[in-house]
Amino acid sequence: MKPPAYRDTYTPLPCYLTVGILATGTHYITLLLLSQVLPALIATLLGAIAGTAVSYQGNKRWTFTKNHPPDAYQWLRFCITALAYNCANLALMAVLLELWPQHLWPMQVMTTLALTLITYRINQYWSFRHEPVKT
Repeated sequence: MKPPAYRDTYTPLPCYLTVGILATGTHYITLLLLSQVLPALIATLLGAIAGTAVSYQGNKRWTFTKNHPPDAYQWLRFCITALAYNCANLALMAVLLELWPQHLWPMQVMTTLALTLITYRINQYWSFRHEPVKT
């Protein structure tokens, strides 16, 4: 999908949240399916990895797209951000599930909400920044 001409003058937060809903859905569906056969922390980690792949593709193609290709290190910066997000997700889930082990879903929702706006800013200003083309 080609970005509209006004892309540089709008805030990408609504697009980021839409992509986030899709990525979170991927995470949660994976968690739901895998939590039947794996421990909750492994299931949420694998769900987070699946959600990360959806998030990168959606944000690269829709949210933070400019009218030029991504720089060579965009994927690496995104992976570092996603790794930090997934480690924070895992740590928060471990703490919350230790306190309330019977409440997997509310704990995952709280964890997701807590991390979303933080990673939005990191992705906006670091992961998806575009380097000037070197000539």
